[in-house]
Amino acid sequence: MTALGKPASSLFSVPTHRELQTHGSSVTSYAWEPHEESQRKAKKVYYENTYKMEPPEKFRSDKVKPIIEKVLATNLEGRKYDPIECSILSKALSDDIKQQVRGLNFQRYKIICLVTLGQKNDQGVSVGSRFLWDADRDSFATASWHNRHLYAVGTVYALYYE
Repeated sequence: MTALGKPASSLFSVPTHRELQTHGSSVTSYAWEPHEESQRKAKKVYYENTYKMEPPEKFRSDKVKPIIEKVLATNLEGRKYDPIECSILSKALSDDIKQQVRGLNFQRYKIICLVTLGQKNDQGVSVGSRFLWDADRDSFATASWHNRHLYAVGTVYALYYE
């Protein structure tokens, strides 16, 4: 029994209205209407296929390679290898290269950029990748850079998006 003479509810029952509480406990409540949230979101726009089988301008690796070389050289000059710093730096360099390549405005291409950084310690390294792609439309550009302490390989893949 409660203080007002009503029977006590079970642990899992939800009251339909608020009762006066004689002791000092707090009540947490919130309002959420699932339909309001879906109405606020922008409706997804669907585009019809253009059926363009060729890009307006093909990806030019000769324009992209200098961008990769410049970004690697300017950001890595004089640095020493640190595993934590290099993991963060590789992501930042990748984003920087990708933004500059997007500035070249290769239309209808998905741009993927990978930067690999490692310690230079008298070892051999091979960096490879595999893709299923169309050899006529898809392409890539790669450049490498090194100093006494570290090496870097930057690769940009351009995949034609029909």
